Amino acid sequence: MDDIKRNSYILPSFIHPYGTNVDNITCKKVKRLQFNINLINRLKKEVSSTKKFFAFDTEAYEHEQEKLTEFGWSTFNNNGKIYSECHYIVDEYYNLRNHDYVPDNKDNYLFGKSKRLPLREIEKILKEEIKKVDIIIGQGIHNDIKYLKDLGININEFRYIDGEGFYSGGKAIIDTTDLYAGYYLDKPSSLENGLIKCNIPHEKMHNGGNDAHYTMKYVIYFINNMDITMEKYQRLLRLKVPSYIGPYKYYKMILIIHIIEKEITIIVII
Repeated sequence: MDDIKRNSYILPSFIHPYGTNVDNITCKKVKRLQFNINLINRLKKEVSSTKKFFAFDTEAYEHEQEKLTEFGWSTFNNNGKIYSECHYIVDEYYNLRNHDYVPDNKDNYLFGKSKRLPLREIEKILKEEIKKVDIIIGQGIHNDIKYLKDLGININEFRYIDGEGFYSGGKAIIDTTDLYAGYYLDKPSSLENGLIKCNIPHEKMHNGGNDAHYTMKYVIYFINNMDITMEKYQRLLRLKVPSYIGPYKYYKMILIIHIIEKEITIIVII
């Protein structure tokens, strides 16, 4: 901990606010950030191009969140090769329309033709797709994973990467907020604000297929542009966190609030 105390001036403010003391929580957050920095580099350097990433997004009816209205996914590799992209609209809830908190873009898929099917048919297709992929990735992925489990889709062989335990040859679940934090050394951002910061063109968000496509673009941006040799990363990676201290663990609950056409991502720390 002494090393971190001596070098606390280099810590990002979201880890160590100015004027606060360095403690065990600070060290845990440093260890988590170090992991996230390395994670992007490992996705770039260690993961085989034969491994399939699965950018996944769901849309729910804003007044009854248990009712999923859309599913979208993009399957790709770490070189940016796209294998498939799709957008499914749940037939039973076609007439349920969002507009109070998020825009209604259900009919505005930009990367192919939407398919309108009963929920059970979409579930069957999704189950088969997940069998073929290696890394499930998404923005605020906890909610989407919960939906998958609620639908009875078995994802037990996938390990959620929460600051440790990433094996490049295994199956994993990764949240893009961790990639954003590791790349920009900043607190997590909403997908839309992250796309803006990365200068990735985007439109018609809150469509399950579009958001999955932009998530894919987002991930590839971090992988392509990450240069772990840069001093801003190296000086953080050189910090010595005591071995008995593990990475910071947190549960992310994503709440989207529609304010002046902007998304705000609220991270609830438990």
